[in-house]
Amino acid sequence: MKRRQCLAAGGFAVLWLGGVRAQEAPANLAVLKAGYARRIKRLLAAGQLPYIDVESSCNPAKVDMAALAAELDRLHIGAMALSSDMGSNQFERGLRRDNFSRQTTAQFPEHFIPVGNGGQPPFTTEVAESFLQAQEEAARAGEWALLGEYEFRHYPSPRQVKRGGDDRDVDIPLDGPVGHRLFAISEATGLCFQLHYEIEDTLLPALEKMLLQYPKARVVWCHVGQIRYQERSTRYSPAYLDSLLSRCPNLYLDTAFGDARSVYPLSRQRHSRVWADDGKLQPAWRELIAARANRFMSALDLGGDRLERIGEYDQKHRYFLSCLPAEVRQQVAFGTAWRLMFGEDFA
Repeated sequence: MKRRQCLAAGGFAVLWLGGVRAQEAPANLAVLKAGYARRIKRLLAAGQLPYIDVESSCNPAKVDMAALAAELDRLHIGAMALSSDMGSNQFERGLRRDNFSRQTTAQFPEHFIPVGNGGQPPFTTEVAESFLQAQEEAARAGEWALLGEYEFRHYPSPRQVKRGGDDRDVDIPLDGPVGHRLFAISEATGLCFQLHYEIEDTLLPALEKMLLQYPKARVVWCHVGQIRYQERSTRYSPAYLDSLLSRCPNLYLDTAFGDARSVYPLSRQRHSRVWADDGKLQPAWRELIAARANRFMSALDLGGDRLERIGEYDQKHRYFLSCLPAEVRQQVAFGTAWRLMFGEDFA
C-alpha cells in the first residue's frame, strides 16, 4: 500500500470563501459557551443525556447544516465539533484554512462548536508549514475552541477499502517536523488537537516521547481501543493506557469506535478491542474509563460520506455510555470535553 511522507511546505494566502474574508472577526467563544450551557441544561432538565461529539468532519460543500442541526435536536445531542476537511479544489486555490466553523456557529450557535480544519494530506504532506501557520493564526485569534483531527498514521477506512482507495494510507512521523510543529502550536495556544494514530508497538515510543517533551500540549488520541492489526499491537491494554495516563496528564482519549461486530476488511479482524464476545464492555475497560472518566470523552467520528448515518452512530454511542457506571456518564458525555475546551467544570 502506498504511503505519504512529509514534504516541503509552501506559502500561505488569505482568500475569500463563500463571500467572507478569512480575517473577519470570529464568533465570541464566551457567547457560544453560554449557549452550549443553556442547551445542555435544557436537555438534562428534560431527562435526556446530552453529549458533546468532539470528533466529526464533513465536506463543507456537501453538508446540509439545517438538516444536521435538526438531527442533533431529534437525537438530543448536546453539541458537535464538526471539522471542515478541505479538498483538492481548496488546495489548488492556495486555501490553508476556511471559514466553515464561523458560518456554522453564526447559523446554529448552540449546536456546533468552532474547530480547526482536518489535518490530512495533501495539506500535512505537501504544504504542512503554511497549513499549520494558518491554523495557528486562527487559534491565536480566538476563532476556535479546539484544533481539528490530524492524521499521522492512518490506514484506509473500511469505506475506502470497499472502493479500492488508498488516499488516506497516511504515514507521517509523529516525532518529525510536522509533529513538533503541531505539539508546539497546542502548547502556545492552549488548544487541544485530535490525533489519529494507529495503536501499534512500533508507534508508541514516539507518542510517549512527544507527550513528555511537550507537557503543556493537550492531545486527544482518537478511537480508544481501535486496533486494526492485533499482531502489530502486543503492549496496548487497559493497564498500559492507565500507566500512560498517569505519566502524561496532557493525554485524553475519545470514545469513537466500532461496535462488537465491526470488522476491519483488510485484516478481517474485529478492530474495536473494548468489547467482549457477548457484546458487553470488557470489565477492565469499564473500570479504567470509570476510574479516569475525566480523561475520556464522547465522539461519533462521523465523516462526509456517512453523515446520514448519525442516528445509527448515536444509538451505538449511547449503548456504550449505558455500559458505564451511572455516576460517570455525564463526565464522559460532556464533562471532560467542557473542561478541555473551557478550562472549568460544567456548572
